[in-house]
This record gives sequence, structure tokens and C-alpha cells, in this order.
Amino acid sequence: MSLFKARDWWATTVTGEDGGEEECDVGCLAVANINNDNPPTDKVVVGGFSGSLRIYHPQAHRTEEGEEVFGFRPDHVLLETSLNLPVLQLAIGRFVSGNDQNHLCVLHPDRLSVYTVTSGSAAAAQKEHGQQYRLSSAYQHRLPRRAYSLLTGPFGGVKGKDYLAVQSLDGCLSVFEQESQAFTTFLPNVLLPGPLAYLPKSDAILTVGSDWCLRCYRYQAIAVAGADNPSDANTSSANKPGTQSGKRLTPEWTHLLGEPVLDVKVVGAAEGVGSSVVVLTHRSFVCLKESGVVKFVKKLEFNPSCLTAFVLGNAIQVLVTSHTETLLVYRETELRWASQLPFVPVAVTRADFEGISGGVVMLGSEGQLQVSYMGTDPSLFVAPPTDARQINYDQTDKELANLHRIIKASTKDTGSLVGLSKGGSGMGEGDLRVYATVGSQLEPGGGMGGLVGPDGMGVPAVPVVVRLTAHSPLNSVRVHISVDKPLAVTQHTFVLRTVCDTSQIMVKFYQSEAYLPSNLTVTIVTSFLTHAGAPRIITTNVELPLRLVVQGSQPSKEADHKLTISTNKDAVNLPELFPELVGESGVGTAMGLQYFNGTEVTILSSRTTNRYRLQSDSLAALWLVLKELTSRLRVYWGRAGRRGEGGEEPLILGAASSLPTHDLFAEIDAHFLRRKKHKELQAQLVQRATQFRAVQRRLLTKFKDKTPTPLTNLDNLLEGTFKQILHITDIINENTKGLQQDGSQLSCVVRLVVEIARLQTNMDPHQHSLLLAALSPIIHPTMDQGWEERTDASVTFLLRYVLGKSGAGGGGGRDAPPPPQLTMPQDTGKLKKHVGLLLDKVTKAGQQLVLSEPSQETTEDTREETIYRDENDLAEPPTPATPEDPTQVPLGSRLGEDRARSARARSARLLSARSASKLTPASSLGEDDSEHRGILTAQSSVGSQLDEPGTNSDPSHLPDGPTHLSNDSDLLPNNPFYGQEDSISTLNENNLSRQSTLIEEKGKDEEKGKEQPNTVTDSQAENKEEKPLKETLKIRPPTLKKEGTIETPDDIFAGDDGDIW
Repeated sequence: MSLFKARDWWATTVTGEDGGEEECDVGCLAVANINNDNPPTDKVVVGGFSGSLRIYHPQAHRTEEGEEVFGFRPDHVLLETSLNLPVLQLAIGRFVSGNDQNHLCVLHPDRLSVYTVTSGSAAAAQKEHGQQYRLSSAYQHRLPRRAYSLLTGPFGGVKGKDYLAVQSLDGCLSVFEQESQAFTTFLPNVLLPGPLAYLPKSDAILTVGSDWCLRCYRYQAIAVAGADNPSDANTSSANKPGTQSGKRLTPEWTHLLGEPVLDVKVVGAAEGVGSSVVVLTHRSFVCLKESGVVKFVKKLEFNPSCLTAFVLGNAIQVLVTSHTETLLVYRETELRWASQLPFVPVAVTRADFEGISGGVVMLGSEGQLQVSYMGTDPSLFVAPPTDARQINYDQTDKELANLHRIIKASTKDTGSLVGLSKGGSGMGEGDLRVYATVGSQLEPGGGMGGLVGPDGMGVPAVPVVVRLTAHSPLNSVRVHISVDKPLAVTQHTFVLRTVCDTSQIMVKFYQSEAYLPSNLTVTIVTSFLTHAGAPRIITTNVELPLRLVVQGSQPSKEADHKLTISTNKDAVNLPELFPELVGESGVGTAMGLQYFNGTEVTILSSRTTNRYRLQSDSLAALWLVLKELTSRLRVYWGRAGRRGEGGEEPLILGAASSLPTHDLFAEIDAHFLRRKKHKELQAQLVQRATQFRAVQRRLLTKFKDKTPTPLTNLDNLLEGTFKQILHITDIINENTKGLQQDGSQLSCVVRLVVEIARLQTNMDPHQHSLLLAALSPIIHPTMDQGWEERTDASVTFLLRYVLGKSGAGGGGGRDAPPPPQLTMPQDTGKLKKHVGLLLDKVTKAGQQLVLSEPSQETTEDTREETIYRDENDLAEPPTPATPEDPTQVPLGSRLGEDRARSARARSARLLSARSASKLTPASSLGEDDSEHRGILTAQSSVGSQLDEPGTNSDPSHLPDGPTHLSNDSDLLPNNPFYGQEDSISTLNENNLSRQSTLIEEKGKDEEKGKEQPNTVTDSQAENKEEKPLKETLKIRPPTLKKEGTIETPDDIFAGDDGDIW
């Protein structure tokens, strides 16, 4: 035993009727001489909420060798029975008239029962089989109200007997004088029932009200207050608070505790000394005299669970147990002992048994019963001698290096913590693998959302089985399944405590709302702990079948939106591509699909040309069908058997239709209007709620006024405001559903536009992912950072840093403006302008979306190196360092480094400009210098125009030739003399002209090695020196074509009506 643990003398566990754990509370423990033995010894009576009742007689016994042994034995159980009702509280006393022996009182929720424990065996049977006890009922009282607690004592100063008082949940106190009911009354200020206690000397009852105030009532006052109430509380309304005809209860004294009360104990009455009251609260225990005077208060630094108190040596001893499994012994306010317990007790008391006096009896919430005493065992531990061997520093260094290597590998290898899967295949490490299998057959009408299709039948459901295979036992496995609305799943989260071999989870997916889905991908995230305790995450993606959201229908000839897809392979019959959606009577060149909300899509294939057409009255409905068509064509022509039919050339898909930007802008406007309406409705709701609270305050003031005043229609205003609040909340709910629907429509159109742009330009996967990240189809229904502001920031970044001069290696990255704030815009004009410009540059201008590392001149800060360089060294410019792989450096880090360098560069230029202005006055500048100042002013205006959206940032519009120096603070960062104003100001004119010539030759050499997208023509180069430099530096507006100027190819189905229909 440890020094800080309680000594275990006797322990057992109380079980329920079904053999499981028993649930106990503070009133389920009682200790007394229940069987009236002579000489008297204490017995332990334990009840439970399952209705079980047990009586134990803990005692020590001696072995044959004469050694005293303590602990639980089966013969310590005197009685075990089931009462078939929950046991709320136990009490032992003289409850039967004409009998001064102890009886057992059991409080049930609806009745109060008194039992007698008697010995039921003859002397011969007792000698052979041991003494047997049985429980016989003496009497019981039916309770009209649900009981909460029980109080016993010699109420009214009666001698030789005990009365009973039952407190109900509504504060009603029913007093029983043994077999008969005396009276019933309500205690004042009782919103919730609290602990009760009885003071025998002053014949008073202590109670705690809902205001956390301890009150003391005389029993005679309570009896007088309830004397006029009939004993049948069911048929009388006089028992309700405020309607009693008896005398109003007035407490003898009160004490405000200010904290919730856990228990109240009365000590000192049996010992013949003055009685004291010990009250346990959440953060302290308080001791008061019978008159209500405080004796002492002890503040606690832990959360107590229960307490017991007794008098020993003319001092009050208090035993307090805590939720940290600790027993603390106080001598009034002085802590005398603290020991650790194996569980958190809910009830504790003190008893005397054979072999131990003053044992501490404790009962846990799960039926743990233990008798302990305060004591210690001597510690036999001896500290081992210290190791005197010398330390091997070489081995220690090797071990430290190995640990550093392990730590570095664990922090860098993020792939070991998070695993991402491809499609629906199994994914995982050696510890766990996750497989997802989609059912091949749909369940008709299996949807649980109540959605009905166009044919009047319920929507189908598809089963998906998730299989988890573990090679070693894993703990805390959590599986979360997520799918985009309007699709739904039967259950989202599964928690598996242990996975040993293989576990399967089956869920069903169905459509729950009547609008178009934008995605059929299911994400399954599995998190678990390895055997070493390390967390792991596995993500698996599964594609649901198209027939979960569409069904076959008749094709239609006319539609508002048409999309043409061209291929380099022969057209495939549609029944071969969609065998599950086309019946036997289907036509090979035309088929119709219908969503469950009624939207129809028609797919046509041409026999004369290698083209397909998708047409529908809804543009958003084309997305899922286009995605399924392109994926099935790739699978069809990717098979080994068909690869040779069209030669070795792979399948190439293209879009012969223009981008539907006008429809995209219409969806953006619709979604943005929904967001604005939602914001306005929320503002109205806040206004109505404020008005509602203001009217409530006015009404409350009028009701509290002693002089009645007219309400002046405030009650009507309150009712009208409440109806308006309900109406606005209903509108907000409807608008939220519409916002989700518009978001799904917008997501479909955005995915469709990006896919058409990819097919038109034949983008590689990297460019496609970059464009999809900028025009994100993921739309969250949040009002803080909506889709419009996030998309505007992303598109602006692409236009400025990828498709603008900054992305081409210019110097715009240093003086880049700060990123826009993600706040809800006033309108969508700016967003539509940026999106249209981005799509035009990608599809019409043919610019590439490539995130490249900025050039060395713009990212390297060589000011210190340039200042101390000799002028002869300028003839051989330094070789730029090899740039790092842009894929190895995160995009955010590169932007942060550029902005930091830009800030340092601006501050350095400002200091240099001030120094140069002092060294070179304005009057000493010649004619050439004035021209230089004009040139640099024009360059500054150009730099500011490049940052504005909608302006052409092509570097070909900038002039060639040497870059001149000036004191202007907006000097371009690509100037080779950047940061050298102080040192260069002392050079003569010859050196300055020589350096300018060298830099001009360097710029021409670099121009020859690079391919510029737009170059200056020869005629412009010849006339460059003749024209003024300011005219040369003007930014010419881009000559982009207007929307819809791309010529749409002729109808591929002209004259083919006979083939289709």
C-alpha cells in the first residue's frame, strides 16, 4: 500500500438484476443494526435504481492458524432481494407503532414502504445451513406526487418512535406519523427540491430553496400551515402554492449560501453536545450552530462529491470526497489526512464492525462498495545505488543523432499521417486499408427523403459497402461519410471501438431534394490510432452511378441550350455507352435522360461526323451528362480491343461551342441576389428581435408598478412583433433552401464552363486544376466569406501574377498591391469583368496558366553587393543563381517573400532618394537629366496602370533600351542600378553613359534568348527614337474580341433528321 492510499478492509460490487452494473445515488446507502442483534453491530444496506436490495455484514474472521483475515466472503450477504421499483432513498428507524425495534424504510418514486428484517430459520436449520433472513412488509403509503427525498426523526418531540416526511419534486412536504398520514404542505421558495435535515433539540427542519438560501422552520409552524389542508392531495386544489388556507410559513432563521448545495448533515445530537449543521456546497463546506450562527467556513479547491461529519474529541471531524477520487479528513478547517480512492463515491458514512472501529463506508455510482480505514503500511522501498560507470559520449552522440533523424523524418513525412486515395480503390497503410464498393443494383423507392420522381414513384437508393481491413488491432476508428446536397446518406458517422480483422459498414445514398446535383463523388474519411498511439487519416473517394439521379426518357428535338463535342474517333452507338439507361427499343443515335425534378437532357450522335450533341432547357443539367459521356468515351476507346480500330492515336475530345458566359453571369447574379436577400432578412430579424425585447421590458416595468396603469396596446404590439419574427424565420428558412439550390445550379454551370474551356484549349491537368481552383465549383452556404469574394480574389491573382507581367518575370511582384479584403461586394460587376477577362485570355488569347518562379532580377535583393562593386565589374554581370523548383516552395511562401522584399526595397529607395536629393540639387541637372526625370515619371504611371484590373499588362508594350536613373520613389525594381543612388551619384557622365550602354546590350542579349508572346515590330523599332518617349510608354488597350464573336461551326446535324429520328 502506498502512503497516500486508503487501506482496503472490505470491498465488493453491487450488481443489478440482469447482472450488469448497478446505478446508485446518495440516498442508496444506510448503515445501522437493521436485524436488531444483541450486542448491536452495524449492517450495510444498499439499494439501487434497478430495484435490487442487499444487506451486508462485513466482519473479520480468523483462519485455522489464528491469523485474522479481512475481506469479502459470500456468507457476508445476509439478504438479497428485488423490489421491482427504483430505490431512491433508504432510512432505518423505529417506524412501527408499538415496537421499538429498527425497521427499514424504502422510498420509491410513487410509494413509501416500511419493511421488517427477521430471521426465518429454526435453530436446527440455523446450525446446519447458517442464519437466514427475510424481508416482510409492515405497511406502505401511496404518494400522490413523484417523490424526491425522505427525512426521518422524532418530529414534534415524540419519544420512542420516528416519523417520516417525503419531499416531492414540486416542493410538497407530506408528513406521515408511522402508519397514518398527518398533513401535507408546500414549502415556500422551492422551485427545485433540495436537501432536508432535522434538528432534534430545536424540533426544526432545515431546507434549501432555489435561491441557495438555508432556512430553518419549526415543525409546529409547518404542522399549523398544513393543518387546514385535507390529507387527500389528489382531490384538493388547496395544496397548490399560493392557494393554501393555512398559516403562511415564516422561517426561524435564514443563511444565504450563494452556491448550490449538495448535502446537509446534523452532528452532535446523539453525543449529547450542542447540535451543529454542516452544509456542503460546490466550492466549500459551512458549519453553523442551531441558531444559524456561522462557526467556520472552509473553501475547497476541488469539486466535492459527498461528505459525512461526526464529533470526536470535542471537535467536528469532516470527511469530504472529491471527483478526483480523493478522501480528505478535516478537523474543522484543518486538513489532517488525504488519501487516494479507487473510485468516486456518491455516499459516505462511518460505521463500527467486528474487527474494526470507525470504518469509512463508501458507495460508488456504479455499485462499488468499500469499507476502508485511515492507515499506512511501512515503505519497504530502498533506493538503488547510483550507476558509477562512465558515460560513453560517442555512443550518446550517435543515439542523439539517431533520435534527431527520427524526429526530422516524422515531421517532414506528412504522407504517413494523411493518406489520400484514388477513386474507389482501397487505400491505407499497413495498419488499415479501406475499400468502398458501390452496389450494382438500385433499390426502387429506397429513398428516405420523401422525394417523388416524375413517374410518381419514390427515388431509388444505391447501397455502398465500406470494408475496413486491419492487420493489427486498432482503436478509436471513426468513419465519416460526406456527400454534396441534394444527395443524402442514411448515416454520416460511425465509431468503431476496435477493429481486429475486417469490419463492414453498409449505407445507402439517395436524392433528398428536388433540384439538380452538382457532384456524385462521395468522400469517406477514416481516422484511427495505430498500436503505437499515432493518429492516422485515410481519405477514399467513390463515384455514385448516374442512374441514381436520372432515368431514361424520350429524346426531344428542341432545347434552349446546346453543346457540341467533337472527337477524332468514330461515333459510338449510345446504347453501348449507356446500356443501363437505354432500353431495347432505344435508338442508337439519340437517347433522353430525365432528372427526378423533371429536367430533361437529350444526347445525339452523328453518323456522318464524329460529334455528339447535348441539349437541354437547363444549362446546369448538361454538366453531369457531359462528365459521364467524356469519361465513358475514354474508357470505351481505352480498352485494348478497341485501341487499334482508330490507329495508335489516342482519343482527343474538343468542344465546338462557345463558352456560355452570359448564362454563367446570370447564375452568379441569381446566387448573389439570394445572399443579399438573406442578409437583409437577417437584419430584419435582428430589428424585430430588438423591438420584441424592448416591448417585453416596457411590459415588465408596467407589471412591476404598484399602481396599475393601462398597457397602451403594448400587449398587441408584443403579439404582432412575435408573429413577424415567426414569419421572417419562415422566409429565412425558405431562402436558405433556395440559396442551396442556386448554389448547386451555379456549381454545375461553373464546372461545365471550366470543362468546355479545357476541351477547347486541350489543357494539361496542371492548368486545368489551376483554373478549377480559381473558379471553384465548391460553394458553401456561408454568409461570412461567400463564393463571389473568394472567386474574385482568386481570379484577380491569376490575372495579376500568372497571366500578367508579374507572371512573365516582370517586377510587378515587388510593388504589388495588398490582397483584397474578403467582404461581400455591393454588386457582381467587377467579378463578372474579371471572370470574362480570364476566360478570354485562356480560350481566345491562348495564354498558358503556369505558376513559374519570378526572375532573379525581381526576387534577388543585391543592393549591398551592388553598392560596393567596382565600376569595371559592371562589364560582366553576375551569373544568376539557379532558381528553386517552384513546385517545392508553397505559393503563399513565395508571395510572402516577394511582399517582404518589396517593403524593404521601398524603404531603401526612399532613403536613397533623400540622400541623392541632398547631393545633387535640382539646379545642377542638365537638359538630359530633365528628360530622364520625365521618362521615369512615365514609367511610374505605367506601373500603376498595370495593377488596375482590365488594363493590358503585356510586357511587349514597354519600350526597349537603357533604363535611366532618377530620384523618383516609384523606380521600377528591374532597374540594374536599383539601390545604388548614393554610390552612383559620384560617377562622371562618361561612366554613366558607359554603364547605360552595357545594360542596354545585356537587355538585348536576354531578349534574343526569350520568346516574348507579343514583340515590337521593326517599324516601331525604327521610329522609336523619333517618337517622344512618353508616347512610346503609353499602354495600348488590348484588342480582345467581344463576347460571342467566335464563329460557331455549322450545324453538324443539318439534313440528318432522317438518321436521328
